Amino acid sequence: MRILHVISGLDPQNGGPTTALIGMAQSQVQTGLDVTILATWKIRDGLPVADGLRGNGVKVIHVGPATGKLSRHPSLAAETDRAVAAADVVHIHGLFEEVQHQAARAAQRRQVPYLITPHGMLSPWNLARSRWAKRLYLFLRLRRNLDRAAVIHYTCDVERDLVAPLKIKAPPLVERLGLDLAEFRELPSLGTFRAKWPLLGQKPFVLFLGRIDYKKGLDILIPAFAAAKLGDTPLVIAGPDRDGYEPAARALVAQHGLQDRVHFTGMLHGRDRLEAYVDAALFALTSHQENFGITVIEAMACGCPVLISDQVNIHGEVKAAEAGEVVPVSVEATAGALRQWQSDRARFIAAGKTGRAFALHHYDWNTIAVRWKAHYAQMPTCRTAV
Repeated sequence: MRILHVISGLDPQNGGPTTALIGMAQSQVQTGLDVTILATWKIRDGLPVADGLRGNGVKVIHVGPATGKLSRHPSLAAETDRAVAAADVVHIHGLFEEVQHQAARAAQRRQVPYLITPHGMLSPWNLARSRWAKRLYLFLRLRRNLDRAAVIHYTCDVERDLVAPLKIKAPPLVERLGLDLAEFRELPSLGTFRAKWPLLGQKPFVLFLGRIDYKKGLDILIPAFAAAKLGDTPLVIAGPDRDGYEPAARALVAQHGLQDRVHFTGMLHGRDRLEAYVDAALFALTSHQENFGITVIEAMACGCPVLISDQVNIHGEVKAAEAGEVVPVSVEATAGALRQWQSDRARFIAAGKTGRAFALHHYDWNTIAVRWKAHYAQMPTCRTAV
């Protein structure tokens, strides 16, 4: 079976959708599926990723340089049509760029079944950002593509329920994201990350790892870290500044007098990020909205207890795993949880152990890919020809 994945970029700094697709595509190849990715690019950061995917048996069609907010390119429509014509199923990731629209329209014309993974972009919180532009796009283009899809893929029940008020005609399919467990079975040695960041010394530290973006809740975490009065405990903020929010985050650090305790490392890739999870005493993600939270399950898989907001959609799984704490999006609640962590370290160490066992059991991409093979085989045609 020939599967075409469509996405607007393969730059890892784009965050969750790109990371999820890389793992999904590579694991699907292992099940015997013939997998191609069609992606646009604006900057060349995604090109090494494309080469790595090809080395693992995934075909990649890279169209660029794309321009503008919709990531357009003169050859995109023709390239997309050719790729769709050669596919048995089209799997579209994301919503608001030209490549997703072209793929949906080509699939409708050619009667190739397609599904859409919104990656949280249809949640009320996300639709409220640039609200009028997104509502107009939904009315002019997106609603038709959503309604005519074979299914809409949600990564958890919470996402499906948040989108339900939109009354999309295409049926829902709930399937979780995963991890390449081969990367997590043999973890880095304890102390490896500290050796690279000697300012941390031997002090237990809290880790935030992800894009430095307002959505990620650093406006909650940084003031809460100050309010918790954790002594000389450091906070490590690891991630790229893709949307220009890092100066605001640094200003918050200065405002609360935390310059000596908060360390910005930039983006951590590959083994480096695992070293950070292993050495961290607590992983914190106090997002205003998080559709899935791949970094949460990565931290769990490394045995690191987690502190997340109740707006991270897999908070139910974290509770079920007893892998850490779930709190409302508030400075007071987060500060309280940080104080609990400091005063009851033994409980959180135990939470890290149970979280690792839970993650390794439930989030194996290879197991999930087998289910995807069955999902694709049962995919109905798109709902209306054009």
